[in-house]
Amino acid sequence: MSQIFRGRPACGPMTLGRFLLPRLLAVAFLVPGSTASGQDIDFAAEVWPLLSTHCLDCHGPEEQAGGLRIDRRGALLRGGDSGQPGIVPGTSGRSHLLQRIRSADASERMPQDAPALSAEQIDLLSRWVQSGAEWPGQMEATANTLSSDHWSLQALQTVDVPVEFTGEHPIDAFIARRLQAAGLSFSPAADAIGLLRRASFDLCGLPPTAEQLARHVSSDGRLDIDPLLDELLASPHYGERWAQHWLDIIRWAETVGFETNLERPHAWPYRDWVIQALNEDKPYDQFVFEQLAGDTLGQDAALGFLVAGPANLPGQVGRDEEAMRQARQDELDEVINTVSQALLGLTIGCARCHNHKFDPLLAQDYYAFQAIFAGLSYGDRRWRGETNDAWTREIPGVQRQIAALQEQLDHLQQKYGLRAPLQDMHSESFPAVRAAAIRMEIRATAAGHPASLYEIEAWTTAEEGRAVENVALARNGAVPSASSFALANQTRHFENLVDGSRDRRQAFPWQAAQSGEAWLQVDFAQPARIDRIVWDRGGDLPVDYVIQVLSVDPASNTAAGWQTVAHTRNRLPRLIDTRAADQIELDNCSPQETRELVAILAQLRQATEELERLSAGPQVYAASFDDTPPETWLLSRGDPMQPLRRVAPAIPLILGDLQLAPDEPEVHRRVRLAEHLIHPEQPLTARVMVNRVWQYHFGRGLVTTPSDFGRMGQPPTHPELLDWLARWFIDEGWSLKKLHRLIMTSRTYQQSSRPREAALAVDAQGQLWWRFPPRRLEGEAIRDSMLAACGQLNLQRGGPGFDFFDQRGGLSGYTPKETFAADGKRRMIYAHKIRMQSIDVFGAFDCPDSGQMRPTRTQSITPLQALGLLNSPFTVHQAQSLAERIAKEVSEEGYSAGSPEAIERQVECAFQRVLSRPPTAQESQKMQALVSAHGLAALGRVLFNTSEFVVLR
Repeated sequence: MSQIFRGRPACGPMTLGRFLLPRLLAVAFLVPGSTASGQDIDFAAEVWPLLSTHCLDCHGPEEQAGGLRIDRRGALLRGGDSGQPGIVPGTSGRSHLLQRIRSADASERMPQDAPALSAEQIDLLSRWVQSGAEWPGQMEATANTLSSDHWSLQALQTVDVPVEFTGEHPIDAFIARRLQAAGLSFSPAADAIGLLRRASFDLCGLPPTAEQLARHVSSDGRLDIDPLLDELLASPHYGERWAQHWLDIIRWAETVGFETNLERPHAWPYRDWVIQALNEDKPYDQFVFEQLAGDTLGQDAALGFLVAGPANLPGQVGRDEEAMRQARQDELDEVINTVSQALLGLTIGCARCHNHKFDPLLAQDYYAFQAIFAGLSYGDRRWRGETNDAWTREIPGVQRQIAALQEQLDHLQQKYGLRAPLQDMHSESFPAVRAAAIRMEIRATAAGHPASLYEIEAWTTAEEGRAVENVALARNGAVPSASSFALANQTRHFENLVDGSRDRRQAFPWQAAQSGEAWLQVDFAQPARIDRIVWDRGGDLPVDYVIQVLSVDPASNTAAGWQTVAHTRNRLPRLIDTRAADQIELDNCSPQETRELVAILAQLRQATEELERLSAGPQVYAASFDDTPPETWLLSRGDPMQPLRRVAPAIPLILGDLQLAPDEPEVHRRVRLAEHLIHPEQPLTARVMVNRVWQYHFGRGLVTTPSDFGRMGQPPTHPELLDWLARWFIDEGWSLKKLHRLIMTSRTYQQSSRPREAALAVDAQGQLWWRFPPRRLEGEAIRDSMLAACGQLNLQRGGPGFDFFDQRGGLSGYTPKETFAADGKRRMIYAHKIRMQSIDVFGAFDCPDSGQMRPTRTQSITPLQALGLLNSPFTVHQAQSLAERIAKEVSEEGYSAGSPEAIERQVECAFQRVLSRPPTAQESQKMQALVSAHGLAALGRVLFNTSEFVVLR
């Protein structure tokens, strides 16, 4: 293991072991003792004919109904989608196959749609299983025996560069071999300006500047690629460009998605961490390790990877046990999909409800993999680092400030004879009084919201040996009433006031229809002596209230009138009370004295909030972990209410041997997983990443299904090149920047994108790479390039994102912004990312909404794209900015405004800024006529809509 991992905690020796693929992966499987030798049953003559006649049509090599295959002993031991073993040698009663064959329920009995097996046939199978399930030639197989000859699961091959192309760039040698075999050849080299734009957009997502053109393109039209790559790879824009690719892969966003789409206000540090990691050329193995176990190295922001996807967290949809369990399974499923698809190119999530239909992945594998992350939770966590340390140093000073303010407040409270404010318990006690009803008038709440309560209680006194009880209960005949309801359906919520339940998972509070004064009342079935009122707030906290009781004359047992028993005028205001001094009425305090007291409260509130902020530390939305993870169970068909058996944490068997103890410490699970995935002999990690890098340079990977290297994915077009690149990547220290340089210095990358009829006839899809494949720029690059061309691009990096909409998060619709201040003209990677919401204009260019992983972007062509790019307010504003900038520059060069020479120069400047080249004579003539007739801004709109601007060639 390389030196970069020296700082990790010791978690025991590396247990990756030898990769056994395509050999069998054997894991200990204990076969119960047999009750017979099995030699009295002839498998080939008796058992196999029975199975093949009645079972193979539905459970054989061609079809596996219910995920069950019975033509292999290991598969039969493993069972199907039910999660139960098909047979348990030595214990026929626990064998699911026999249970189904014996079932009296026709819908359950096997074989289906066929006569039931005879008693003799069932007895034969039962005795065969009971005697140990003898199966000649397959007795080595166990339930954990899996094998695969699939290409992606084989060890990385050591491949030599084709010798017939000695002297060629290594990549070109592999490509040339296939081209030669097809009778094709490379295309000529791209022109210098075209290659410069290609490299600049590929690495930085921005057009080249005029200074870069002058530095790197010689007077005779040649491009010196090496210093150009040095400059581009050293640019901070490189990390911004390539971070967008990574965020697409893991569908990162700053809201949770689904119906609630709640905000994740501290998700942005992960985005910044990815950008910084790429700019630093953090080795990819370290990049992976930190995203799985970064907390062991103080890299908290990196853990945003694990919780990047959408998630309805437990309690956000339903709060009953089944809904809570289902939500927990769903959020862990998102973690599994992120890790398996992004890092391994495997769809492990497809084994959640049954064994994978195509790849050698079991439901057992899925839940064992889930167990690695059993201690994970979504949410904010402390973000350790320099900022956290600085905040910690500020805490003592704020604590001293709070102590001084509290001392002043205590003095004033004593001076004016005020009672202490209510703390956590919302309760008022008073001398016992016989009452028929209680009434609470709420005159103000802490934040000015409508009054809202979950529950109100009236407690009797302990007299004559009677136990105290709450008489404000519906089951005791209490009847509630109130001044108003917020909604028509609030009746049910209103009844919760006296239902006696404190279960907030199902209850909703009563809420007044409007802010300001409101009241609620509870009439008792019988008068009772009470001395305490308790309430449970719903939303905003009541801070100004009066509590009255309808007193009863003991002699006549009739109502004597309303009597005030408690109020807030004789209490010190609560710290959260934000009312102005002129809205607060206190006994024994003049208006001036009230203002003095409220001012001190405001200072104390501000200092307390600051202490809470500093004590919590800077926050990042990332995975947090429970040191003692709960047990993980294999679930029947993924149903959280049907657990079958406990499973220990492990990786899928097909990936090697990494089984951990059921009580393995939480952090050890993730560290061991990370070390396993980045081991040089792990065949998938490097293959998947080099394929992604190739894809983002060429628009298409050597494997065109970059997140699915399984059987449903596509095989590589150049398997030897893929393995050579993967091995080279590892040998070169997992450096992404070195990999970029390797690819971009090849003839394959630098060739022209022009089509050739003869080549198209042989390879219309360009799979042999006989030319550079042209592709449309992403919406982000188009917007950033428009701003750059106009001189409007704000290069501020990092921090919270800017908004594309006038509001954030929640259930309401989103209104797009039409104009942007300077902050809104930052690179689009820094936009606040709202899940399931397409942004205006540029969303039409297939920008993903982060609802699903997007390892490749579609390349649609729609009228909406052209309409938005031509007529949107954003385009109009940028075209006007471009016109003003060019007009000023041309004027400063000494040209007379409106003269033919000035217009000609303006056209030349516009082409250089937008397309990085001068116009041809014909283009210049036409565009001069356009500017003369419609103005310089019209030229900008035209150039923004050319294919040359939006297509990378």
